[in-house]
Amino acid sequence: MLEDHVLLSERPEDQLKAVEWAREQKKKIFDEKSRRIADAIMEKMTPLIKKTMYRDSVDRLAR
Repeated sequence: MLEDHVLLSERPEDQLKAVEWAREQKKKIFDEKSRRIADAIMEKMTPLIKKTMYRDSVDRLAR
């Protein structure tokens, strides 16, 4: 896969700052996606977890 590279500045310090900024943005995007996925999973799984916990507690009381 070919990637385009853009030279933002001739100065190495500026290039390093640009790379650091890009890494921070990537981390923010990844963290946000992870949070959304976790929220969606919890929304779907919470009723099942509660149902299972309730059933287990009823089973323990019946013993």
